[in-house]
Amino acid sequence: MSNLLNRLGAVLGGTRRSIVQIVQVNTDGTTLVQHSDGSQSTVLGDSVESGSAYIENDRITGPAPDLPYNEIEV
Repeated sequence: MSNLLNRLGAVLGGTRRSIVQIVQVNTDGTTLVQHSDGSQSTVLGDSVESGSAYIENDRITGPAPDLPYNEIEV
């Protein structure tokens, strides 16, 4: 089983993707965002001013639709 997990990790490449809520857009090209667990972090990018956004490896990649969702932890 561990070998399969290693192979899957190699294919995925360690890229972290998620949807966050925009809290505040800063003047230095960064944005304060809130994750689904309530934690906040600062990410690179200021292209989305409000609502939800996709982030990949702590960088905003674009706007995300505000849709209901369920988070499943594996």
